[in-house]
Amino acid sequence: MNREQQNKISRERILIASLKEFGEKDYSSASINNICKNNKISKGLLFHYYKNKDEIFLLCVEKLFIDLSVYLEENFQLTDSNIEENLRNFIQKRFEFFNKYPYYEQIFFTATFNPPKHLIYEIDTLRKPVKKTNRCFCHEILDGLNLKSNVTTEQVVETIIGLGNYLHMKMQHDNLLSVDEKSCMIEKYTKEYVNMLNMLFYGIVK
Repeated sequence: MNREQQNKISRERILIASLKEFGEKDYSSASINNICKNNKISKGLLFHYYKNKDEIFLLCVEKLFIDLSVYLEENFQLTDSNIEENLRNFIQKRFEFFNKYPYYEQIFFTATFNPPKHLIYEIDTLRKPVKKTNRCFCHEILDGLNLKSNVTTEQVVETIIGLGNYLHMKMQHDNLLSVDEKSCMIEKYTKEYVNMLNMLFYGIVK
């Protein structure tokens, strides 16, 4: 086995161990000591590839957003049903993803609703693949709609994205829930987001 193959195997081993650690604990509770001790990885090996806990956590966040984006692109297909149904189906695919890869749920919760303050910028940058997928979805559901003459598709997309960003910030600010209740928070976020988008598309006046 050559050096390149050894490096690849070692990095993969550390990644799997780190996903498990951050997938079971929040950022503050997770530790490099646990990653090494529970997976028989020497600290020397780990620090040969990664300089600290932050870098390893961001590695897991990056993996999460890439895998989530790929899963959505491969498993969601727009139907001829109404906008609300397509929205729910799109979000349902996210739940399917987290059911299939349960360790990602805690990482998503931490990165989205309770991020380490000093890593907020880096996490937002790593969210790029999912942002791109979400933006493509928005364009798909808007394609073919008869928008008002003074409204452009891009304006609506920016509004949809903005509503999602608003909810992220709101739930980060209001986050008083324990880790054990993370699924309820994700469900609450989903419900609020769908309701807000329904109001955007259909209005609030009878």
